[in-house]
Amino acid sequence: MKYIILTLISMFSLSVFSGEPNLKIATMDLKPYGWEDEAGKKHGIIYEMNQEIGKRMKVSFTNKIYPFNRMLKLLNDGQVDIISSQAHKASIAAGEKLTIQFDINVIAGTSKGSGISKITDFKNKQIIYHSSASYKELEGLPRKIIRVDSYLQSLTILTRKNHSDGAVFSEPAYYYWMKVKGLSPRDFGNVVMIRPNKKQWIFVRRDLPKKMKVKIKKVVNDIYKEKLYQKLLSKYGKD
Repeated sequence: MKYIILTLISMFSLSVFSGEPNLKIATMDLKPYGWEDEAGKKHGIIYEMNQEIGKRMKVSFTNKIYPFNRMLKLLNDGQVDIISSQAHKASIAAGEKLTIQFDINVIAGTSKGSGISKITDFKNKQIIYHSSASYKELEGLPRKIIRVDSYLQSLTILTRKNHSDGAVFSEPAYYYWMKVKGLSPRDFGNVVMIRPNKKQWIFVRRDLPKKMKVKIKKVVNDIYKEKLYQKLLSKYGKD
């Protein structure tokens, strides 16, 4: 009996003093949601929101930035506890959908002078999509779809005269890259809402203890009510 007690004490001591964090958070590597600069400092809307989760949980935590597919694999393998993602098939397969972190708008920026002000105005127009993206709201409307690998490419092409009538963005990316490029809304036409309030979810590893899940859910819901996302959207580009 004495041996068992000593063993348990030893195991507890190792878990407390080994430096192993109680909560492992992963943030996707994609500007303006998460990235690390040349000095090693981390930035991003989702990075900061995930940091807030860790702080409010009042436990030791890490918040590391990974490429999206790597982040999903780590969650699926149980090497991280929390990620932030839209409800893609791959995300649902990798972990448990817990609660909504924030609502994100999908918008279309339009070229200056295009006269486009609503979705139906894209009929027979040329529009830019991020690679592999699709939007039910625009099906059958554009005359031509240009595929690009980044939102920066989308914005760059949109500023070139006669190259495109519009480009679809997540709202944070549109304003962030506009700011980075030294542009303003005056350099573009109207912003058209394509899909409002698309859900961004917190996913957790499936075998995370129930008590921890309940606490995370409460923390995330509190942050959601405080509208932290809207404040960070302004910080990262939208006036």
